[in-house]
Amino acid sequence: MFRATVFVLFLSSSLLHAQDATPPREHLSPYGLAKPVLIVLGDLPKDFENKSDLPVLSAAKDAAPAGFQFLTKVDEQPAVGKVGLFVPADAVVQFKGRTVSNVGKGIATVRFAKSPTREAKSLEVEGRKTLDYNELRRVAAERAGGSAYPPKEPQPPVVPKGTLVIVGGAGMPAEISKRFLEAGGGEAGHFVVLPISMPDPIRTTAEESFLKKMGAKNVTAIPYREQKELEDPKVIETLKKATGIWFGGGRQWNFMDAYEGTKLPALFRDVLDRGGVIGGSSAGATIQGDYMVRGAPAGPNIMMCEGYEKALGFLPGVAIDQHFTARNRFKDMTAFMHRYPQFLGIGLDEATAIVVQGSTAEILGKGKVHFYDAKRKVKDGDPDFEAFPAGVKYDLQNRTKLKTKTP
Repeated sequence: MFRATVFVLFLSSSLLHAQDATPPREHLSPYGLAKPVLIVLGDLPKDFENKSDLPVLSAAKDAAPAGFQFLTKVDEQPAVGKVGLFVPADAVVQFKGRTVSNVGKGIATVRFAKSPTREAKSLEVEGRKTLDYNELRRVAAERAGGSAYPPKEPQPPVVPKGTLVIVGGAGMPAEISKRFLEAGGGEAGHFVVLPISMPDPIRTTAEESFLKKMGAKNVTAIPYREQKELEDPKVIETLKKATGIWFGGGRQWNFMDAYEGTKLPALFRDVLDRGGVIGGSSAGATIQGDYMVRGAPAGPNIMMCEGYEKALGFLPGVAIDQHFTARNRFKDMTAFMHRYPQFLGIGLDEATAIVVQGSTAEILGKGKVHFYDAKRKVKDGDPDFEAFPAGVKYDLQNRTKLKTKTP
């Protein structure tokens, strides 16, 4: 069984040299830039003390860090695919892991070029404000790829093969656990848990124990974030045998940082194609949808974040939120639907799940599931969603409650 390890940053020093525009879906280290660096226009300001003795780059004569482009004017547009960075004379921009900050004076500026689907964009860096290195790289990369995400007409929410078990967090009633285990082949199934949505140090015990308590005899944890470890032949072979995969709770953007640009997303889909099951709770629920709400590294209260919009898409055409009633997330989903009415919004209460096969979502658990359909006519004063309890089956493609016989 794979065990959690101490992670060593292996990105090479080439990160401190200019590169071509970053292609979409490249795997970026979840830890950001391997080596800290300070960036100034010329020399360090006389009143600035470089206490950590960090290497210093000149925006006037040195190459920018990978994926970045130094700008000579604050309003200059960077090349498509590059993160433009303007550093005024009194600023000191620090790159440290994933954090980009201005530890000097003045206002540094980050810029993104216009793309076919996005307007030009600029961000200011001053005071205590920080930016996320990976987020900046991802925004530039997606614009370079001409990404039209989110699409105006998403794929219909259908799972052609296999089963999805999508849980709203904070508890797993026995009936939900049982359905996940059965869909993955029961006690004889081969289950894989992915516990990397929480920060380091990665702990695997909870997810492993939870599956074993269900009755699973073959449980393997994959506690890796970096491409080299994830694409180890032993990991690949484990996923090729898997009949069930479980995404743990935490922050969903961690999943994208770890898996995007690697071989793993295709291997996850193969589990469904073999008739297996993919399940997850909280962050592990949202990651199964199409649009990844609350994907911002800056915090879970941000509903939409360029660069972290696309989830793994096992259930296309939907945006899945969790802890819905407990955290009063109704207005957040309403705002999302106003922005992107082409999606079906799904709000899952805690200890509540939808089990999806084909286009049918069966509701299990203690709470309700809230469906937001912008095409549905709503009378003034009525909720802009439909909420259903356990026992109801919902047609995700036709966006309607299915008629079922009363037991």
